[in-house]
Amino acid sequence: MLTEISDYIGMEVYTNKGITLGNIDDLIIETDSQKIEGLYISNPNPLLVEHSRAVSVPYRWIQHVGDIVILKYFPKFVRTAATPERVPKTRKLAQDIKHAAHTAEEKIIAAEHHAVDKIKTLEHHKKEEVE
Repeated sequence: MLTEISDYIGMEVYTNKGITLGNIDDLIIETDSQKIEGLYISNPNPLLVEHSRAVSVPYRWIQHVGDIVILKYFPKFVRTAATPERVPKTRKLAQDIKHAAHTAEEKIIAAEHHAVDKIKTLEHHKKEEVE
């Protein structure tokens, strides 16, 4: 039996089908009632959670706590799709990065042409001095 709340940290969490969800990294506690509200899993199984994004498991989903935690419920798969308001920002950022890369490439090409012209001018002057 667990005697301290910190005993939960690091415990393995399994679904009721025996699939590993991950290890408990932190607990979500309701400060007024001082009860555990949920388990925080920061690197869950990618077979259960898209992109292994962190999840919070409500405490009411727990079936048993012993050496491991067994859940009585967990969705078959948790999708973590981008929110609609975030997608345009991501597209804009990608466009800005492409534009900056293109501008940098143009500046490099211009600098190379300038350097070549400078070398040719210096070579021409050296040639005239020798003659």
